[in-house]
Amino acid sequence: MIRALSGALRRRVIDSPHWRGLAYRALSSAPLNRSTIYRALYRRRIVRQQKDRRGFPRVVSVESTSACNASCVMCGHRIMKRPVGRMSWGLYKNIVDQARGWPLETFFLSGFGEPLLDPGLAAKAAYAREAGVANTAIVTNASLLTPDRAAELRDAGLGRIHLSLDAASPAAYSRLRPGLDFGRVMENIDGLLRMRPRPAVVLQLVLVDQGPAEVRAVIERFRGRVERLTIRQAQDWAGRVALKTAAYSPHLSFRGHWPPCRYLWDQLNVCWDGTVPACCLDFEAEQPLGNARRQSLEEIWLGPVLGGLRKKHDAGRRGSIPLCRRCRYFPVWW
Repeated sequence: MIRALSGALRRRVIDSPHWRGLAYRALSSAPLNRSTIYRALYRRRIVRQQKDRRGFPRVVSVESTSACNASCVMCGHRIMKRPVGRMSWGLYKNIVDQARGWPLETFFLSGFGEPLLDPGLAAKAAYAREAGVANTAIVTNASLLTPDRAAELRDAGLGRIHLSLDAASPAAYSRLRPGLDFGRVMENIDGLLRMRPRPAVVLQLVLVDQGPAEVRAVIERFRGRVERLTIRQAQDWAGRVALKTAAYSPHLSFRGHWPPCRYLWDQLNVCWDGTVPACCLDFEAEQPLGNARRQSLEEIWLGPVLGGLRKKHDAGRRGSIPLCRRCRYFPVWW
């Protein structure tokens, strides 16, 4: 019952800027953070969820390609030094074959790049479907999501498409996502939403410095047309991208002690060359956990490198990890 209620509240907060603001204020309040009772209850919640996720991740993200055709202001891709490439079929097939037995919430065929730049994306989605890997998805800026590509992905069995759209006007969109054509993107999105049948659609809006009117315009344009509309706080990509916003919650950072980061228990990311970074924010793979070309996913997920990072986070020593010390992501386990 508690788990269902917390899940419903979490979805409400994610999908509403109003509820998100209220949640930030509540989680940042000094009385809550100083309460020993609340801290004990929250710790019990964290330990329970960590135990549930110890055997396998909730999410696997496979970077079909690290190439991108945009230079978004809130993204670290424009400063990325890591080589650009596309995942080989052999490596991808090996990953899917290992993941087929995991009850994943999501299997992303995208990582730190625009997945539609991979001409073999539909074939990869089809292989995952044939292998029995459920809940496949991609995250795309939709600039290349033509009717033909959308139909190809649907026919391949892709389950869900996350559309990254952060504005409702050409001026705001061009400022946030330079290099992309707003009109073409909107045309592609509208075409996808008219297609029947089609994959489920999640529209994502990242809060950077848009005004309330811009956010409301996006919500009103797509309300009732997509399966979910998600509003997210911009990430600073472990301190590598400067953010104007200050809407990060210091939830339970009382006296400098932050709770462990969910990413270390939630998600396994594989770069196009097989490198497994510590988390999805580690876009340079500066804190590698292993390599899927030489190790099994299970060896990496249950291995000593990730285990060591988890122990440091549990002990409140995230600051001893250079990557985590720079990161402003706040983990909330409710």
